[in-house]
Amino acid sequence: MIKRAILYTFALLLCTPFTLRAQQIADDSIVPERIVVKCSSYGITYMNNLDTYLSGYNHTGRGLYYSNEKFRDARTGNYRWKYQTLLTANTGITTLHDNTQLSGMVNYSWSGFHPFKINNRLQLLAGAQIQAGGGALYIPTNGNNLVSVKLRTAVAASGAAIYHIPSKRGDYILRAQADVPLAGLMFAPEFGQSYYEIFGLQNYSRTIAFSHPLNSPCVRGTFSVDIPVAWRKHSTTIRLAYTADIFQSDINNIRTHLYSHAFTVGIVRTIYKVKKENNIIKYTPY
Repeated sequence: MIKRAILYTFALLLCTPFTLRAQQIADDSIVPERIVVKCSSYGITYMNNLDTYLSGYNHTGRGLYYSNEKFRDARTGNYRWKYQTLLTANTGITTLHDNTQLSGMVNYSWSGFHPFKINNRLQLLAGAQIQAGGGALYIPTNGNNLVSVKLRTAVAASGAAIYHIPSKRGDYILRAQADVPLAGLMFAPEFGQSYYEIFGLQNYSRTIAFSHPLNSPCVRGTFSVDIPVAWRKHSTTIRLAYTADIFQSDINNIRTHLYSHAFTVGIVRTIYKVKKENNIIKYTPY
């Protein structure tokens, strides 16, 4: 399973254009909002799932993981801000003895950060994040409840640290980020309440719950390193990353935890629009 996932990862990377330009921006006459750093990453994830709506036991296994990040500078009023959009998706198979569980999750977040520059190499980011996600767990051998649907949205606190290590080919960029949901809404049926009762009989009572750190303590942490690589005559940046996504809830007598540990490889691209008469100098929003 691991070898096949690795082959899939590198096959997808080969489809990504390698004619990439170095991370650059025009001089001060160009509006920073036009500069976007993008990275699509692929990898494998190790999962540990528990949902007492389906089963009272943990299911563990592996799967495939995808993430797409866009990061850019923006100037609002007299302050400089940094914006991030992140889309992640994972799918996999977890097992308990001969009992098989299939899972698929998609999460989207938008973040706004205010940077605090410590020195030429280190800067800290602090801000807020809006999260939305959904997916399902499926156990085909269950007698009654086969599927558990997950839908949630939340407002989170987010922070990051970015550190540059200069080299001849360009900067190595180390980044650590943590996102902690503070309040939100979650689809949460009561224990024993079937989906036929909810959607067929339209018994929606208490199926939407208010989530907070006491009944749904969650965190997503990411550590990544951007590595500049000279490939023939082209300049390419490769990103290696580890992401821990910890989701937990104990609502309406149903306990859930979805633990994901993903290792990914991606290609970093900088997209910018400049006028021909402008001079180009090195720059990165990170």
